[in-house]
Amino acid sequence: MSLVSKIQDNSLMKIPKEIIEKAGLKPGDDIIWYYDDRTKQIILSGKPENFAKELKGLGKEIWKQTDSISYVQEERSSW
Repeated sequence: MSLVSKIQDNSLMKIPKEIIEKAGLKPGDDIIWYYDDRTKQIILSGKPENFAKELKGLGKEIWKQTDSISYVQEERSSW
């Protein structure tokens, strides 16, 4: 989905209704703005109410096929 907004003189911008609905945002929600220097892109995301809950379990699929105890022991022995 690609929609266009115009920045007004006072730096305000209207977020298209379709984007707000798709993102599950509502009035009063905070938005986080990121700027990627490498790609020169602006990235917006809704601010989660709780970052810890939002990130819980991130990357867990990486460890499904790995014996974590053996992995840690191997890493420690390499030091």
